[in-house]
Amino acid sequence: MNALRRTDAGFWVVLLLCVLVAWPFISRAGLPQQTDAELHIFRLAELNRLVRGGVWYPRWAPDFYYGYGYPIFNYYAPLTYYLGLLPMLVLGMTAVQGVKFVFVLGMVLAGVGVYGFVRDNWGRNAGILAAALVLFAPYLQFVDPHARGDLAESFSFGLLPLAFWAFDRLRRCPGPGNWLAASLLTAGIILAHNLMALVFFALLLAWSIWWFILGEKPRRGWSFAALLLGVGVAAFFWLPVALEQSAVNLRSVIGSGSHFDFRHHFLDWRTLLGVSHLLDWGATEPDFVFNLGLGPWLLGAAGMAALMARRGQGRRQAAFFALAAVGLLFLMMPASTFLWEIVPGLPFLQFPWRLLGATAIMLAVVGGAGAGAWLGDGGGWRGWFWAAALALVMLPALPLTEIPPWPADFGPTDTRRIAEIELEGRWLGTTSTADFVPATVDVIPLPTEQVVRALLRDEPVDRVNRATLPAGTTVTAAAITPLHTRYTVRGTEPFALRLYQFAFPGWRAQVNGRDATTDVGLPEGFLVVPLPAGNLQVDVFFGPTPARRAASGVTLLSLVLTLAVAGYTSYSERGRRKSSGVSSAWGALRSSFWGMWAMVVVAGIITLAHVGLISPQGWLRLESTDLRALPAQTDARIVYNDEIALIGFDAPQTMQPGQSLRLTLYWHALTVVPQNYQVFVHLLAPDGQVATQSDKLNPGDFPTERWPLDRYVRDEHELVLPEEMPAGNYRLVVGLWLQNEGRRLPVSDAEGRPLGDFALLRMYAIVTDHQ
Repeated sequence: MNALRRTDAGFWVVLLLCVLVAWPFISRAGLPQQTDAELHIFRLAELNRLVRGGVWYPRWAPDFYYGYGYPIFNYYAPLTYYLGLLPMLVLGMTAVQGVKFVFVLGMVLAGVGVYGFVRDNWGRNAGILAAALVLFAPYLQFVDPHARGDLAESFSFGLLPLAFWAFDRLRRCPGPGNWLAASLLTAGIILAHNLMALVFFALLLAWSIWWFILGEKPRRGWSFAALLLGVGVAAFFWLPVALEQSAVNLRSVIGSGSHFDFRHHFLDWRTLLGVSHLLDWGATEPDFVFNLGLGPWLLGAAGMAALMARRGQGRRQAAFFALAAVGLLFLMMPASTFLWEIVPGLPFLQFPWRLLGATAIMLAVVGGAGAGAWLGDGGGWRGWFWAAALALVMLPALPLTEIPPWPADFGPTDTRRIAEIELEGRWLGTTSTADFVPATVDVIPLPTEQVVRALLRDEPVDRVNRATLPAGTTVTAAAITPLHTRYTVRGTEPFALRLYQFAFPGWRAQVNGRDATTDVGLPEGFLVVPLPAGNLQVDVFFGPTPARRAASGVTLLSLVLTLAVAGYTSYSERGRRKSSGVSSAWGALRSSFWGMWAMVVVAGIITLAHVGLISPQGWLRLESTDLRALPAQTDARIVYNDEIALIGFDAPQTMQPGQSLRLTLYWHALTVVPQNYQVFVHLLAPDGQVATQSDKLNPGDFPTERWPLDRYVRDEHELVLPEEMPAGNYRLVVGLWLQNEGRRLPVSDAEGRPLGDFALLRMYAIVTDHQ
C-alpha cells in the first residue's frame, strides 16, 4: 500500500490514455488479414513451433517458401517475436493474441517512456501532455499499428522514449539501475526493428554528443559506454546480418524505380500539416494521411517559440529535440534527396515517411516542454489551460479511433494455412520482395508436390528428391528437431542425396558421425550431400557459422562487462545518491495536482462522449454502401465484363504540361472475380496516341481474385505529363486487361450499353502548343 501511495499518479493517467488508444486491440478478437500484422502472426507461429521443438534461437524457418526453408530469423530483428512468444508459452495464448499483446505493450511503453522523461525535466503536467502527443500522433496511433500492421516498427517506438529517459537518468546519476536500463534498452532498440534501429541509434548518439559538449565533465562518457555495450549485447543478431548479408538477396528491397525506391515516398508541407481523414468502413483500405497531426505540430511550434523566447527551464534539453525534429522533417521532403543518395544505408529505410514516428516523439518532448514554459505549474486557472492543451491533442485524433472492423476469427496459423497462402501467391516466406532468398538460388523453384502435400496435412515433410535416387537405394528419415533430420541410407553405389531444401550457411551434414561436404544444386539452390555406397547414417542439421560464433562471443563479453560496470557504479555511487540528479526527478512532481486533475476531467469527458455518443452514431467515420464510395469526388457506374464496376473517381479539372496528374479510382467487385486483372490509365493525345500512362499489375495493389463483395478498393495513380504537349483535346481513359492474354475487358455503362474496351473519365484541353 505504501508503495502504491508513492507511485506517481501521473503514470495512472498515462495508462488510461494508453488503454483508450489501444482499445481496438483490447476489445476485439482476431486481427486484420490484409496488413503486415498477418505476416507477423505467421512468423510468431513458426517460432512457437520451433521453440517447442527444442530450437530456442532458430535462424531458419523450415516451413516457409513452399517448405524449402527461409533464413528470415537470421536477418529480421527477433525481439517482438520473443515477446509475443512469452504469453504463448506461459499463458497458452495463440499467435494472434501474442501479436496483439506486443502491439499493446509497445503503446504502453511509448506513453510511459515519454511521460517519465518529460516529467523528470519539465513536470508532471508536461509529461502527461507529451505522452498524449505521442499516443495520439496519427502515425503511431493508426498508420503503423492498424493501416500497416507493422508490429516490429510499431513496438520499436515504445523503446525510444524509454531509452531517452534511461540515458537522461544515467547522465544525472550513473547508478546500476540507470546503467543497466540504458545499455539494455540500446540493445533492445537494435533487436526490435532493423531499420528504426539505425534512426534511433543515430538520435541517441547525437543526444550523447550534445551532452558531451554541454554536460558535466565527470559524467560525459557514461552515455557513450552504454551505447557501445548495448551494441555489443545485441551483436548475436546484427553481426551475422552484417557479415552474412551477401548470402541473401537484400538488394531487392531498394530497387531503383520500384515501389521500395525512397524517391517515390517523400512528403510535402501540405501533407505533413494536413488533418486526418474520416475513415471509411466501406473501403478495403481506408484513405489516410501521412501527417503530423494538429496537436503535435501546433504544440511543437509553441515549444519552439518558447525556446526562441528563452522561456522556461531545460532549454538546452528541449533545444536538442527541436533540432532533431527539424532534421527529421527535412529528411521526409524531396529537398533531402541528395542525402538519401549519399548516406550509406539510408535507402534501406525505403519510405521517408517512416520518420514520422520519430518526429512525433521529438515534437512531443518539445510540445511538453513548451507547454510547461508557457503555462507554468498548472495551479489555479492555469490548470484549465493544461486541460485545453490536452483537448487540442485528443479531439483531432478521434477520427483515427474509429478503426474499421476486422474478422473476429483470424483462422488457423498452422503449416497448412501458410502453404495455402503461398500457393495463392499472396506472399512467400512472409515477405513480398524475396528479401532473404539465398543468393545461391538462381531460379526460384515451383512448389514440389511431396513437400506441399505434407505441409497441407500438417505432417513431417519428406524433403528427399526420391526421383534422383539410384535403383535399389533406400532412404528413410526421422526428425530429431525441426532443424535436424537423420537419414538412414542403404545403397550399393555412391550418389548425391538431393534435398528439397535451400542451401544456406549453417546447414551441415555428418555421415556416420563425421563431417561431410555439401554442395548446391543449381539453378534451384537446393542442398546436396554427396554420399558413398553402403549403409549410412546421415545427419543434416542447421548449426552455427564462424560469424555467428564470433557474434555470440561479443554478446557474452558485452553482458559480462555491462554487469561489471553495474557493480562498479553500485559501489562508487553509494555515497552520492542524495546529491544526484535523480532526486530532482521526483522534485519535478512540483506540478500542481489541479492541472493534472483538470486534464483527467477533460480526457474523461472526451472519452465518455466518444464511447457513449459519437462512436455509436458514426459521426466521425464514413460507411459507404450500395456501390457508392462516399469519398469519391465524382460518382460513376462503369462496368467491366459484368464483374467489376468503377463506382467513382477523383481527378483534377485541369492539367498543365510538365506537371503530375493524380487520379484515384474506386473499384467494386460485382461478383466473385475469377482472375487477376491488370489496370491501365492512359492520357490519349488528340491523334489518339498515348501521351502518358500509369499501369498496375493489381488495381489498388490488391489482386482482383481476392476482392470482397461488400467493400470497394481504392486505386491511386500518378501520370507525369510531358513538357511538350501539342494543342488539342486530351482524353483520360481507364481499362482493365489480362496481361498474359493481351486482352482488354469489355466495358459498358450502367444501362448495359457497350462502351468499347476502355472508359472515358475526363476531357482536357491544351489551348496552345507547349514546346
